[in-house]
Amino acid sequence: MHTGASLRVVLNTSPIIVLAKLSLLEKALELFSEAEVPRGVLEEVERKRDEVYQELSRLISERKIRVEETRKRLPRLGLGESSAILLALMKDKIIVIDDRRARRLARELGLKVIGTLSILKKLHREGVLIEAPTTIYRRLIEIGFYVDKRLFDRIFKEDKAEY
Repeated sequence: MHTGASLRVVLNTSPIIVLAKLSLLEKALELFSEAEVPRGVLEEVERKRDEVYQELSRLISERKIRVEETRKRLPRLGLGESSAILLALMKDKIIVIDDRRARRLARELGLKVIGTLSILKKLHREGVLIEAPTTIYRRLIEIGFYVDKRLFDRIFKEDKAEY
């Protein structure tokens, strides 16, 4: 998979958690030429010390994800979202983020924004994620990633590639 050869991204907490719980984080990284997480995101994932933390730690130690020491808080946003937006701005990278308020701010600041659903759609189109969209939606709900069914359907029905 070399489709994302030039995509340099900063990952926020939610996409890392969802993709790791679906066992797709490492495959998703293949869509990008470079992936970074700010220290603020790493701290959010570290709190649980669960399988997501272990997967992220492994990918960092294998140098598939780089950690940057950005750790800042913006008004009305969490530490991870704030740090991810600031890192994406500093490095002129695409931000992978799901929270609606954070996405809006990132766009207002001129960042290109993609979300977990866009990544899942891309993995589905490339044959990495082989389940039917209805199964993917059910799995998302089962792991606690709540998304409006109409939004999910709209994203998965669009013909154009998101990125």
